Amino acid sequence: MKLPRLLSGLALAAALSIPAAAAIADPAYPNRPLRLIVPYTAGSATDMLARIMTEPLSRALGQPVIVDNKPGNNSVLGTQLLARSAPDGYTLELATNAGLAASPGGLTGNVPYDPVKDLSYITLVGSVYYVWLVNNDVPAKTAPELIDLIKANPGKYNYASGNTGGITFGGYMKNTYKLDMAHVPYKSTPPALVDLVGGQVQVMMGDVASAQTMLKTGKIRAVAVPSAKRNPLLPDVPTFAEQGLATPPDMAGWWAVVAPAGVPASILDRLSAELTKILNDPAIQESMLSKGIVPSPSTRDEVTRYQQDQLATWTKMIRDLGLQQQ
Repeated sequence: MKLPRLLSGLALAAALSIPAAAAIADPAYPNRPLRLIVPYTAGSATDMLARIMTEPLSRALGQPVIVDNKPGNNSVLGTQLLARSAPDGYTLELATNAGLAASPGGLTGNVPYDPVKDLSYITLVGSVYYVWLVNNDVPAKTAPELIDLIKANPGKYNYASGNTGGITFGGYMKNTYKLDMAHVPYKSTPPALVDLVGGQVQVMMGDVASAQTMLKTGKIRAVAVPSAKRNPLLPDVPTFAEQGLATPPDMAGWWAVVAPAGVPASILDRLSAELTKILNDPAIQESMLSKGIVPSPSTRDEVTRYQQDQLATWTKMIRDLGLQQQ
């Protein structure tokens, strides 16, 4: 008598578990709106990129994709919110190298998540490159002139940062050239650029995607790009090497769409397929390139490996440059 009762109990437990499992990997996914966390403010390069992607993704999934801006703590705040979300495929993040590699690599203290264990990777999205910027009242016209000016006026100039690349590039310049200038960190790039225009800060390493409009309108000036080649969106701005300076390490920014760990593979595969299709669309690519973002869609395996490689790279870079935690 005991064995049949045990078997019937197991059968009942199995029956009760079927609806729960089906709900997690619901074949009707999605049947309600999705939330896309953006770990920077409205108007930032990340926000602009999110809004390029959300409309076609909404059409592909048949549900609204709502952008939720959650800036703070070098993008750790937004990524932390994602890591703690239900693993059902309804909360995603357009994450950056800040939250996925630089901050957990040592740039930000007390990161409350493990980017390898606590997240699922869907696709790479794109990359962005940097430019050394000054307020129009700064008399230096070239990178060597700017370095000499700052050295001749210790403590007079300060530099802004609005994202991980800005922090790291700024730290590189300060440490490499022994520049006596204060670091003024911002939650995102747009307010840093506003203060650069206003003169509250005088120098900044900013991403081309965010800075190009102000450059085109003459509100700020560029003295150099820290890449090996000139940026096609800023063809008149020389490289460091062209001005007789060493090329800084490659600290280009990048984005990936991520989900919490534990999202069913079927949902991740669906999202990966839809996003890859969107990112390969010529119109989407043209829109991204016009904003200084180079498209780079990938498979799930590729983005997972890339994040792990970048985590190792940024960890070493931050240690070697002696950058202080933010």
